[in-house]
Amino acid sequence: MAARFREKDQRPNTLEHLNLADTLVFGFSWMLVMAIGLMPIFETIIKRPPSISMPAVIAFFTAVGSGVVLKRRYSWVGLVLHIFGQILIWLSLFVMSLAIALYARS
Repeated sequence: MAARFREKDQRPNTLEHLNLADTLVFGFSWMLVMAIGLMPIFETIIKRPPSISMPAVIAFFTAVGSGVVLKRRYSWVGLVLHIFGQILIWLSLFVMSLAIALYARS
């Protein structure tokens, strides 16, 4: 005889899966990636030419590092989407802020 499950038995309780440390890592990594994307504007303000190498390295390791920390919270697909999403957000913010910085310098 097949075991019958109620709907609440099939779905995990969301309160059990909420972890403050994971939530802080998730939020901090997204805020850091977004701040790194805006670095060309800051570099223009301090009269430095904008660079891409260091922000790219920081954004990549932030995305991968937060993915490693959050691996118990998400599936593999979720981790790949998290890392890919952070890199795409960084890249789009970086390109937009670089365009603003280069326009402001001219």
